[in-house]
Amino acid sequence: MFYAKSLPEESIYVHTEELWKRYQHLYGINKNNYLHMSERDWQLLEIAVKYHDVGKADAVFQNKIRGVLNKPKIPCEVNNSVPHNFISVAAIPYKKLGLTDEESKLIALAVGFHHERKIEIVKKEILDNYKQNMVPLIQKIEQHMNLELPERPRSKAIDWLEKRIMPSSGELFFRYVMIKGLLHRLDHSASAHVAVELADDYYVGEYVNRFFIEKLQAPKRKLQIFTEANQQNHVLAVAQTGMGKTEAALLWIGKEKGFFTLPLRTSINAMYKRLSDPEEGIGFTSKPETSEEQAIGLLHSTSLDYLYDLENETGAEDKKLEIVYEQSKHFANKLIISTIDQILKFPFYYNGFEKELATMAGAKIVIDEMQSYDPKIAALVIRALELIDKIGGKFMIMTATMPDLYIRALEKQLGTSQAPLVKEIFYDDQVLRHHLQIHHESILEKVGEIKDMMNKKKVLVICNTVQQAKEMYQALTADEENLQINLLHSQFIRRDRAIKENGENGILKFATSENTGIWVTTQLVEASLDIDFDVLYTEMSPLDSLFQRLGRCNRKGKKKTDEPNAHIFMGKVSGVGNRSVYHPEIYERSADLIQIADGQHLLESEKMTMIEKLYDTEELEGTTFKEEFEKTLYELNHMPAYQMDKQQAQDLLRDIQQVQVIPQNIFQQEAQQLFHSYEQQTDKNARRKIRRQIEQLTVGVNRWKAQKYINQAGIPKSFKELYVLEMEYSVEYGVNWDKEIDPFS
Repeated sequence: MFYAKSLPEESIYVHTEELWKRYQHLYGINKNNYLHMSERDWQLLEIAVKYHDVGKADAVFQNKIRGVLNKPKIPCEVNNSVPHNFISVAAIPYKKLGLTDEESKLIALAVGFHHERKIEIVKKEILDNYKQNMVPLIQKIEQHMNLELPERPRSKAIDWLEKRIMPSSGELFFRYVMIKGLLHRLDHSASAHVAVELADDYYVGEYVNRFFIEKLQAPKRKLQIFTEANQQNHVLAVAQTGMGKTEAALLWIGKEKGFFTLPLRTSINAMYKRLSDPEEGIGFTSKPETSEEQAIGLLHSTSLDYLYDLENETGAEDKKLEIVYEQSKHFANKLIISTIDQILKFPFYYNGFEKELATMAGAKIVIDEMQSYDPKIAALVIRALELIDKIGGKFMIMTATMPDLYIRALEKQLGTSQAPLVKEIFYDDQVLRHHLQIHHESILEKVGEIKDMMNKKKVLVICNTVQQAKEMYQALTADEENLQINLLHSQFIRRDRAIKENGENGILKFATSENTGIWVTTQLVEASLDIDFDVLYTEMSPLDSLFQRLGRCNRKGKKKTDEPNAHIFMGKVSGVGNRSVYHPEIYERSADLIQIADGQHLLESEKMTMIEKLYDTEELEGTTFKEEFEKTLYELNHMPAYQMDKQQAQDLLRDIQQVQVIPQNIFQQEAQQLFHSYEQQTDKNARRKIRRQIEQLTVGVNRWKAQKYINQAGIPKSFKELYVLEMEYSVEYGVNWDKEIDPFS
């Protein structure tokens, strides 16, 4: 027997058969669905599947596993440490399989790099291991694998590994991306023992239509009719809050495999719960006959934590949750709710990017809340959408605002696209939601007025920075401790933030209750939380951000607006600067444009017009905003392939300015004991649970601000990206940067 894996024990043949089953499934549902996969390319993928792990029969690899399993070792003539994927390339009988040089190269590169490792390719060692360790056992290997192997390997195939197929190769590049990317998907899903595709016959569009009839009992709106009618096109829909954008996007996805992206984890979790909930939501979830075949998946950096949190509500078993997580991680679900860093890293052409890009072929992707991304991330999204079009997928951008700069860039990048891009703007000026009043003093000067509203209305205060929010909260609570005044920002540990957002006394429950009071927050409420307050007090911010804030007040337009219900403060505004939260040029242009709305009801059409003026391409000439966007897009268009690993690409997409920390007093009171338990524990599942408990005590802070105050004393080496922050922390204020703690005290 020739082993492929030790935990669980599995032969090369059995593992390859698992890939073969998944290949047949994928071929059955997608054989005519992939733009760059001809029938011949499917045959090439089949060959790659059957030969991808033959190199594991090398005695060096076998004896490593046999040592772990306490099995007798097999004869080993040469002991070169050569990756099995390189030896597999030598084990393919290219001529007997009737392959052309081009086809041979496609297979050799797909098989040779189905594991991406920074290891030197030493031709002599690869060939020596094959000739001296595998050829003497060739009959046994052929019998085990039910495959024919060459006695004389084709040395030219090893040479091909030195020269990858590059993006400049045009159609050949996309064929290679498909073959290699699908091989990754088949291999990874087989190794994880999950299906490569789930719920093929589940159509989210049908679920939404049923939702309209049975639960909403209402006709579709214009936006929803528009997107459903344009399922074969790329769609750009600019629409105000309350237009039914989520349903519109799902109707556009229809019967296809879909990815629904949002910028923030909290939004994604809420979306997942809403779409999967069979009672209150759409109910797009597991098949009735098997709770393990999930139609919907969840994918972000802490998605497993969220699934475990749901366990407390649903009583789901750990094993089932981990299966659901693995399904999402390998893109198996019919619909996946995700952050963009999980699925749109491929414009970086990192090692292994083909899996992500190939998954987009024949799929549909929704980019929600495009206005939430900074110019660098927006450039990456636009480049990703171009590649999705080229690989044969479709996209929909669904956003409250879309800068003209981005629209022009998208159209230019697409050029002659595989599908047309249709654009439409949707707004309703019949409903008056916001009566604005502009103040030229600081928001901190209105503490008395805000406090007077506390017992009459739900008051939302939004500051541009955490520091300003804390100062506002301190000013409001200076005279007395008042349970009606609350603080929410990004510098609370995960556990406390979750309570402040979703707990019994959290902002979401407060927003739907009959209670009055004040919540002081930052821009984190702009897109992440579905809340509706009576009156808004906010620092001025760029218009797209400001309009998102307005959407958290009188959301449905059912409250009276005779008096101003949105107060905007222009004096001593925080968070504006080249190294701060907001670009100075965009802020200044926004401040000028909003002046005409002072004392007026601001119509949705007027918001759209202001955004058009704010981001007009010509008007932005010479600004750092435009320069950042165009420079990033240029770099992505000329990105060298295979120069970075997956983690580097992930870091570029995430906020690499952030570092995860545990505040010193929380470390001493709780985390220290958990780390000790973690180190003592040998059970894998128990360790995982303790790790989740530890992660609940972490908070992301600015790396440069924190660098003088962080250490890793007392943190196990397996938590290499986690630090202790020598600052005080409280559940009321979060991290207190004014109170440094001596780590030795």
